[in-house]
Amino acid sequence: MPSIGIYCSASEHIRPIFREKAVELGEWMGQKQYTLVNGGSSQGLMLLFSKTVQASGGNSIGVVPRSFKEKGWFSYSNDSLIFVDNLSDRKEVMKEKSDVLLVFPGGVGTMDEFFDAWASFNLGFHHKKIILFNLDGFYQPLLDLLEHMRSEQFLHDFLPNPLLVVDNMESCKQALENLLTEKTA
Repeated sequence: MPSIGIYCSASEHIRPIFREKAVELGEWMGQKQYTLVNGGSSQGLMLLFSKTVQASGGNSIGVVPRSFKEKGWFSYSNDSLIFVDNLSDRKEVMKEKSDVLLVFPGGVGTMDEFFDAWASFNLGFHHKKIILFNLDGFYQPLLDLLEHMRSEQFLHDFLPNPLLVVDNMESCKQALENLLTEKTA
């Protein structure tokens, strides 16, 4: 099964639109029988994605630091769990197990995963495309900062660019479908 790594929030205190769109995307992924690869949390969007993908016919893999297991911060709502030593290992396994990476709205952890994936791509450690889902303009300040970094010559056009920015669900689904079709062709 093609797999989509999703970086997203474990927060329960977010606007309803983010939960609604996670359910919509998770249902679509399940209907397509895609595999979700995520952080395996027992809270927030990570849990919602896992449950929704599974309920809709897909599979879910949770990649969980062992210390989270001891604290009960992981979800059994995954078809499989991979326990790792730390967050760095979690990021590596998520990249390894995913055919494409999707950055859904999230916080500091999501940004850490996003920038790690991008930097790793630039340095040739993987070749997975990264979709940044600018849902409801969530990432617009970040996109403005990235453009500023480019204009100040801190981002270089000669480096390979894995990033695709989408602003709505249909564009997100189409980008995923296109990238996964290319991957399996």
